[in-house]
Amino acid sequence: MNKKNISVILGSVGLSLLLSGCPATSATSVLNQVANPVSSVAAAADTGSSEAVTYKNKGRNFSFTIPAGWSKQSGDANSETALFMKMPIKTSCSFQFHMTRMKLSFPAEAAVKASLKSSKEDIQIDKLLSAKRRDESGKENGKTVKFTRGWEIVEAPKTDHQRIIYQAYDRENYYFNMMAAASTPEQFTQCKPELRKIIDSIKFGD
Repeated sequence: MNKKNISVILGSVGLSLLLSGCPATSATSVLNQVANPVSSVAAAADTGSSEAVTYKNKGRNFSFTIPAGWSKQSGDANSETALFMKMPIKTSCSFQFHMTRMKLSFPAEAAVKASLKSSKEDIQIDKLLSAKRRDESGKENGKTVKFTRGWEIVEAPKTDHQRIIYQAYDRENYYFNMMAAASTPEQFTQCKPELRKIIDSIKFGD
């Protein structure tokens, strides 16, 4: 199969098939859990942390900052997935990451290009508000290196949820799906400054 055919296939199957090999959580359940976070967690206290907290996944060397007033609901920053929510839970604003390792032969660059192309086409039919390439680079042993290749989208308002989604592959073909979400467009608008801040805080490397 040539590269052109790979790109066409990846562009058509979208996120669900890219994640179909995920051993712990299916693509559908990952997306549904973030789209409807209230139903996926137990009741929690009405107040979150008193200050912003930066979490670091030591195994994959990435970090992100959760604002004050948010609380971790499930998972762990050093595991394959974790869910954080703005308190009180009824605000229905959340951030979740999930990662899984793809085969070393998986064509990550072709996947990113095809997915970004498909996302930009979705803007034309009002499914997305924006889509952009997002690669993460930094210093390693005094040299600037590319840690990840990826893309970021912002969904158009829907009746049930709205999300900012950042997806990427690192140098060992780990796939990352990082989603900042709200259960309704109205809640998304209210939480958007914090959701955007979380997504922008994601950093790979030291």
